[in-house]
Amino acid sequence: MTGTDGSSYTLKASGGTQAVSPAATTTYTASATGAGGTVTATAMVTVTAPTGPATVVITATPATIVDGSSSTLAVTATNATAVTVTGSDGSSYALSGSGGTQVVSPSATTTYTAKATGADGNASAKAQVTVTPAPKPTVTIVANPASVTTGNSSTLTVVATNATSVTVTGTDNSSYTLGATGGTQVVSPTATATYTATATGLGGSATATATVSVVQPGAEQINHVIFMLQENRTFDTYFGMLNPYRAANGWNVGDDGKTYNVDGIDDKLNTISNDDDAGNVYSLFKFKTTCIDDESSAWLSSYGDVNRWVFATSRKIKMDGFVHTTEGFTTSCIASGTCSGAYTDTAGERSMGYYDQDFLNYYYYMAAQYAVSDRWFSPIASKSTPNRVATYSGGTTQGLVYDPGYNDHIGGITAPPIFAALDKAGVSWKVYYSLTQGQCNDPEDCSGGASSYPATDLGYLYYDDKYLYVNTTHAACQAPTVPSSQVGDSTNYYCVDPNHVAPLKQYFADLTNGTLPSFAFIEPGYGLNDEHPASFEPILLGQAQMATIINAFIGSPSYKDSVFFFSYDEGGGPYDHVPPVPGHSNDNTDKSLGTIPDISTIAVNADSYWPCPEVSGQPITHCDLHSTDPGVNPGDAPAVEGFAAQLGFRLPNIVISPFTRRHYVSHIPMDHTAIMKFVENRFIGPSAHLTARDEIQPNLLDFFDFTNVPWATPPTPPAPVTTQILGYNSCTPTTLGP
Repeated sequence: MTGTDGSSYTLKASGGTQAVSPAATTTYTASATGAGGTVTATAMVTVTAPTGPATVVITATPATIVDGSSSTLAVTATNATAVTVTGSDGSSYALSGSGGTQVVSPSATTTYTAKATGADGNASAKAQVTVTPAPKPTVTIVANPASVTTGNSSTLTVVATNATSVTVTGTDNSSYTLGATGGTQVVSPTATATYTATATGLGGSATATATVSVVQPGAEQINHVIFMLQENRTFDTYFGMLNPYRAANGWNVGDDGKTYNVDGIDDKLNTISNDDDAGNVYSLFKFKTTCIDDESSAWLSSYGDVNRWVFATSRKIKMDGFVHTTEGFTTSCIASGTCSGAYTDTAGERSMGYYDQDFLNYYYYMAAQYAVSDRWFSPIASKSTPNRVATYSGGTTQGLVYDPGYNDHIGGITAPPIFAALDKAGVSWKVYYSLTQGQCNDPEDCSGGASSYPATDLGYLYYDDKYLYVNTTHAACQAPTVPSSQVGDSTNYYCVDPNHVAPLKQYFADLTNGTLPSFAFIEPGYGLNDEHPASFEPILLGQAQMATIINAFIGSPSYKDSVFFFSYDEGGGPYDHVPPVPGHSNDNTDKSLGTIPDISTIAVNADSYWPCPEVSGQPITHCDLHSTDPGVNPGDAPAVEGFAAQLGFRLPNIVISPFTRRHYVSHIPMDHTAIMKFVENRFIGPSAHLTARDEIQPNLLDFFDFTNVPWATPPTPPAPVTTQILGYNSCTPTTLGP
């Protein structure tokens, strides 16, 4: 078949159909050829010109795009012989007379004009494609754990947004491709490696890094760190007589054959004394009572213990003010009537008393078997709350020397605590509280309300409000907290996250079930068995409570890969012969103990906050020094040297773990923030720290033997002394001794 327009088509022998679209009137001739000859037939297709003016419509889908993506232009035309589309960006496209579609990718907002040309007139229409900037990608990468031993693995967790591709490359030449939203990747570096996650998208690229430290087998064998602080005892008043006990039992020689002695008072009983304000002399003596009236360890008291009257940088380090301070505290308590206790020791003699194995048999046994430090100080030269706050925060109270709540009434501090660092690293933690504020073991044992609220210092750390807060309005609890009715408080007085704040009974359950967190902190039984000096609280109750807590630990499946650091929050007022003053910490130490580093190695200011005077007699956010406090006068040591001028006094302590060296005594200076550093190094990374104070602390590895595991089988401690075992009432604060 051929057309007069020059077209030609071939069909089957029996014919067929053929669609044609002539531009003008055309005659088509069909020719059939066979054995008998050829025949033809014709047909005409008449083409008429469009009638009426041309029309055109143009739409853009989508009308708004992100830079780098595309939109589709759809054009429909009638009565047109030609259609063109031109863009305000200079682009141009030719379509058929009926229109069509065209994909466009403008780099900026562009208007497209469709023009239809026809015999009876033209038409045009417009559509705009709006271009918005592509959002920039974001990416984070976390390694857990951040430290591994050779041959072990870490999991990298990458989270990305606005990305089209995500890659991870390591300094060990490894490379991984993840999904556009990130994902996880297990890595097993043979040496410390840094991994860079790169997220690439239309808006550019973003990177983040995480380092996996590879170390020789050691602290990584410890998977759980437990830390507990009882209340207000110095090293000398509790452990000053450890040496004769250790020697008598043959527990002063380590597995390395070396003899280990503590810097105690057994060799100083006849050479140390303090005077009261009347000039009466009081020497060290052994307590007959397990109860004594309270003492003071506040900022002024602590500086006054070192030197009664002089606080300047040039002051003599006398250690002569313990009796004077206790005497003054007693006089003040009697006059005000606001202190709890009888206060029959008006001279302050009790500050010079000490205990030994007769009452503290459990502590002495455990301290002799496991390891102790005779250079473990509290971080702040003040009382309990500032020291507990400084412990959590890596050494800072942000300038405060008093209790920010009870004394200052300004709330807490904003410094991120250890819990924030652990959260960021994805490391588990939990605070176990021994009592509620109503001195109940469990919220369900109290009548509700404030009495059911956990007794803990977390409230002084604003960060931890997300895990525990008062909710008297009964508003919906903010995740991750739940109403306190779920933990036994029928009044729903507070909101709590039981995965991070739990009663002590959960500690015992976690020990047994193998569900201990990586870091656990145990709050003591405040006012009941915390060992705080009090006319009515025998230390035997605290020792018995600690025996229960520690025995449960060493007898549990969790013992095999854990360490329990046990100490006291601060000295509390009793005598200690080691000055917590840089440059002087070895002034009263016997040379036979060998070379002991001075505490200047750890006495640094945590941050830029130094002690400063309150304003118009009122504490402010970072300043609460009273007019008579050390640091108010410009020549005072705290005014010149900040918190580094003096630490808190030495504290009793025991380090309990299957990895603990037998009978070991450490002489390396440390304060509570060393435990924070140990936790950071183990679970976050070797350079992790909260402040300059915890950063400079020792790594505590001298306490352990990870190769031989000396206490894989724990010792069998004696039952702690009780009133029943003694056969008499030992709580006699009016009969101190000797």
